[in-house]
Amino acid sequence: MSQPPPASRPLYISAGGDSIFAFLHEASVPRRDSAVLMCPPFGWEDMCSYRSQREWATALAAEGFATLRIDFPGSGDSSGGPRDPHRVRAWTEAIAAAARWLASATGAERIVAIGIGLGGTLACHAVSQGAPIDDLVLWGAAARGRSHVRELRAFSRMESTSEEQLESTPSTQEAPDDDSLAVAGYVLSGETQRELDELDLSELECPHLGSARVLMLDRDGRAVDPRLQAALERCGAEVTLGDGEGYAAMMMGELPHAVSAHAVFASVSEWLAGSGPTGEEHSAPALGATPVNGAATSAPEPAVYDSVEISLPNGTHVRETPIAMSHPLGDPIGILTEPVGSRSDLCAVWLNAGPQRRIGPNRMWVETARRWAAQGVPTFRVDLAGIGDAEGDSGALVEIASYYTPAYLEQVRLVLDTLQARGLPPRFLLGGLCAGGYWALHIAQEDARVCAAAVLNPGYLVYDGGLSNAVGQTRSLASRLFQRSTWRRVLHGQVTPSAHLSNMRTLLAALGRAVLHLPVRIFKRGGDDRASRVARAFDVLRGQDQRALVLFAGDERLHSELFSSGRLTDLSAWPNVTVRHIAVAGDMHTLRPLPMQQQANQLVDELLRGELERVADVDRPRGDVEAVPAK
Repeated sequence: MSQPPPASRPLYISAGGDSIFAFLHEASVPRRDSAVLMCPPFGWEDMCSYRSQREWATALAAEGFATLRIDFPGSGDSSGGPRDPHRVRAWTEAIAAAARWLASATGAERIVAIGIGLGGTLACHAVSQGAPIDDLVLWGAAARGRSHVRELRAFSRMESTSEEQLESTPSTQEAPDDDSLAVAGYVLSGETQRELDELDLSELECPHLGSARVLMLDRDGRAVDPRLQAALERCGAEVTLGDGEGYAAMMMGELPHAVSAHAVFASVSEWLAGSGPTGEEHSAPALGATPVNGAATSAPEPAVYDSVEISLPNGTHVRETPIAMSHPLGDPIGILTEPVGSRSDLCAVWLNAGPQRRIGPNRMWVETARRWAAQGVPTFRVDLAGIGDAEGDSGALVEIASYYTPAYLEQVRLVLDTLQARGLPPRFLLGGLCAGGYWALHIAQEDARVCAAAVLNPGYLVYDGGLSNAVGQTRSLASRLFQRSTWRRVLHGQVTPSAHLSNMRTLLAALGRAVLHLPVRIFKRGGDDRASRVARAFDVLRGQDQRALVLFAGDERLHSELFSSGRLTDLSAWPNVTVRHIAVAGDMHTLRPLPMQQQANQLVDELLRGELERVADVDRPRGDVEAVPAK
């Protein structure tokens, strides 16, 4: 009988005015003398590999290594934003504070930092600044920060939808009002770019690294940075080189098709087992014992909290609290952002953007939750089963159909029940992108507590077994086969065959159903039938006086099939439903360009304002409220 994984818990660590969100994975028995701090990569690499990092931390904890995962300030669920000043210093202080707390909380004799990509470079920099870290695992880390910035700029340019667009128009990834850079929608401010450009570890001077062990992993055959290796060896560190095959498939692939690098996990565990500077093993001290690492005691232990109060740029404050709940498919977990002070009689819930974790695409759900809580609206962002930090089988999510099962709808209802039981208002605005948008719209039709739904780039408004999406993606792939940009993405590991194999299986299964059972609906009336089902869904919302924003951006299949094609022409029949399309060429499913993010934020804020007005106008019947005209 298999043992349950070691316990894990969310917490906040105070560091230099920032609140670092973290997950501690408790070590199983027998415990090792070393504890592990995981320093994540930047932006999309972190989003793409987040579930794999969680899996890696769980495996390390099961092998006896207490493991702490952190979000850097201004990213993930930590406080702050990407445009805050002095980000490199804040990230460095966060690593040092996390290492100090981990040593004190676990009694570990040695702290090992696993740094991935830019996280590895930052971990080395933190050590040079006195962070209490004894050993390092560096996967794809560079000696110079400018190397990481240069790569991020290159990937930003690659996101143009075609060579012609890239050459003839400014990059849609550049912010219109500053020199920020967005890579897959994740922002690196101009100041932070300059700070990283100045970060150079080539001449690293760090005498206490003389007792350190360092494992440097290459990146899919690309050799480790020789400048960083030489600098570490000059400091006296015992440097070992290892195979890091699988970086691109885990860090830069297409969710949910990111593949955990199990061979790398195993090799790192084997290296960690020799936890002393010369490879000898040590017996673990009792939990809570004083760490022997001298650096760990040179600064006060950071404060740790179960919830935090966060100061926003406009001077308001909000409180954030992790909340977990139980479901047979996997325990959902999320972050509740509440106003400090009075609150409205409305509660918002942001659901997963497909397989993306609860922070939402480009961290949009975090920013929206804090913005709305500052207006008095408690807002919850949640991971459902198998996504982000929720328990469950993430492997099942490779199949599109797995998102459209009753079990996920049950979990959304569980979220609403749990929040209501905590005393939050039983009037909900639901939001989500892709499958999350479908969940929001579907639950709105069934649950009178839902007054409005924000449905962003939905793959489906009604589910047809996956056929229309498979056909659309296959057509899209065929149109891109002769574009150089497509093959560049393949070579860089950003496109994998698994998604297209899944589409083929869906097409074959649908063909089988068509031949056996549904020839008329699929071959003759499939499009019209989908349109009529969407119309009926809108009818239900209208009858229940519920509002909906349906937003499409770029070349979204569903917008073309239902609205551009004229299958749903007279939207005036549903004044309660606002349909918007941000017209720009290319795949903009996750709202990557910064101007597009701004437009999406404006539209969801308009939806919220409308609901707040309806809540405030308690003496007026809801059906008399003037609706925003649909287009």
